[in-house]
Amino acid sequence: MRRQQADIVIVGAGMIGLSLACLLAKAGRQVTVLERHSPPQLSDELALRVSALNNRSRQVLRDCGAWPLIDDYRIGPYTSMEVWDKDSPAHIEFSAAEINQDDLGAIAENNVVEHFLWQQALQLGVDIQQVDEWKLLNEGDADSLVEIKVGDNLVFASLLVGADGGRSLVRQWSELPITFWDYEQQGIVANIKTEQPHDGVARQIFLPTGPLALLPTPDAHTVSIVWSADTALAEQLLKESAERFAKHVETESQRVLGGCKCVSDIKAFPLRMQYARQWQHGRIVLAGDAAHTIHPLAGQGANLGFADVRALAQHLDTRDLKSLVELNKALSKYSRERRADTQLMIAGMEAFKRGFGTANPLIKGMRAIAFAIPNKLTPLKRRLAQLAM
Repeated sequence: MRRQQADIVIVGAGMIGLSLACLLAKAGRQVTVLERHSPPQLSDELALRVSALNNRSRQVLRDCGAWPLIDDYRIGPYTSMEVWDKDSPAHIEFSAAEINQDDLGAIAENNVVEHFLWQQALQLGVDIQQVDEWKLLNEGDADSLVEIKVGDNLVFASLLVGADGGRSLVRQWSELPITFWDYEQQGIVANIKTEQPHDGVARQIFLPTGPLALLPTPDAHTVSIVWSADTALAEQLLKESAERFAKHVETESQRVLGGCKCVSDIKAFPLRMQYARQWQHGRIVLAGDAAHTIHPLAGQGANLGFADVRALAQHLDTRDLKSLVELNKALSKYSRERRADTQLMIAGMEAFKRGFGTANPLIKGMRAIAFAIPNKLTPLKRRLAQLAM
């Protein structure tokens, strides 16, 4: 059995795991990434799974050396946002021009981001191992390293990072406790061709059964939709033909972009909030969806993950990873910082979901007032645009 040594082992070669690997490799760390799937390939067809990346997330990707490649290949920058409530006069919009910026963010396909991050990681000397399964033999302590069985090999590392998604095996192996609740909704994704151009505007309509987002793509007449629909409605929509489904999108969006045509498959995934009550234990730490998953209504899931990457890389920068005392200092700071930010975001998303998921006339009136105030107060609108970035 061959023995391998690494400073850090990361499980998961998604956007979060690979970007962390790149930053750590650039800092001189010896990094091994374990991943079950092959590297994602580029395609002429627009992918279904996309992320709205804010400025800080794009800066992480710039630091990795991947963003120029992603930007040159295919992104959908959005210069303004428009949000409204179908059942009340509540409506708000703000633009990058109000804060003297070129855009508020960019819609990027997850597989495109992962493709170029994978390339950068290899160029930086990251050891990416495609494995069907692995086993944690020893979590490590003050006198020993993490020991992982990978196929016929043993890999030893000072730190194990779980960046392996909401069903994280790292979290399960280390028995880090979680809190979760089911939103009882499905996130339906599809690409829709529209009669009117989207003009680089990210739009979201709050419906009684869940929000519908129309996200701009590089094609002026194609939007990527994320429809967070109550389970009963989602099951009904998924049974519809592509033509009927597009007609539902057209109707529920109040024909904001005119007629609609579905130009992709229609997929769905269950929505639930999940939060690790403990992010680290000894030589093991979580990042990204392994630590938290939130409702997609504000498109902040990927941005929270990239914020984890930035913070973890910074806190590990100059630490002696073999010293458990030094390592725990770094991981404790990272955990405290990111847990506070994540808890605030989860609370905000829950308030939005509950506030817009009711037909109570009093709450509907309060929604209209809440949206009207920033539309009239320019300084507040500027602040909202800055937060959106």
